[in-house]
Amino acid sequence: MADKRYIIEDNAAAGIRMVFVLIVINVIVYILQQLPGGEEMSSSFALSASAVREGEIWRLFSYMFLHAQGNILHILLNMWGLYLFGGVTAAALGPRRFLALYFLSGLAGALFWLIFNWDTSVLVVGASGAVFGVMMAAAMLAPNVQIMLLLPPIPMKLKTFIVVYAILEILGTYTDSQIAHLAHLGGLLAAYFYIKALFKNAVWDPFDFLKPKSSDRLGSKPPPGWSVKQSSDRARAESDGEEQVSQYELDRLLDKISASGINSLSELEISTLKRAREQMKSH
Repeated sequence: MADKRYIIEDNAAAGIRMVFVLIVINVIVYILQQLPGGEEMSSSFALSASAVREGEIWRLFSYMFLHAQGNILHILLNMWGLYLFGGVTAAALGPRRFLALYFLSGLAGALFWLIFNWDTSVLVVGASGAVFGVMMAAAMLAPNVQIMLLLPPIPMKLKTFIVVYAILEILGTYTDSQIAHLAHLGGLLAAYFYIKALFKNAVWDPFDFLKPKSSDRLGSKPPPGWSVKQSSDRARAESDGEEQVSQYELDRLLDKISASGINSLSELEISTLKRAREQMKSH
């Protein structure tokens, strides 16, 4: 039991450390942008359709570590979002899967923006596509965890927050050309498919309302955000002495990790987190 606990704890802690590594890299690059020659650095590594057409493929990745020069609010908001949602997501995914999520979301954001801006010479910078992917993953993994908005200061569940934000981003594509809303949407979509590929139906699905409701599911639908195992699986788990982990309990554990770190979990809570992961992987 102790060995298993340390494996889970180390994996979650390593994931959270990866969040801080990404934040540090972004901050260092932003500082370099403010130094002499920073403008040339930005223009050489920012996302540009014309540059990509000429074979400068690295821009699909490098752009997500750049931010608008002299705009401290741009990097502050992105890094705050990465810190806030990255803690929950990285603790659940571990370092390798979290890093894959981050880069996949950033790459998808770049490609989604390029599809609609292939003939332009506009430069795009920012970690927003990657951060929006982390936000989507956090909402799918812990939909009922509550956060407090800054403006207005009201509590909101993660699943509600991501739906509202996605709607605002869609509307923004028609009203605000100064922000790469398409890159944000690309990051959201990439994270959705990535998390679904990993955990199948064991996570909250924001598109669940589009699925037809069969009559045999009426009266037995699990709480939003958590797909309970079928009765045969439940019986097997109970016969093995393992209880199903509820969505409420998983949300509580992820919320505790986000607020106080992985070391705040007891041995029993570590065991519960491990069991929840195994349940999700079995779907």
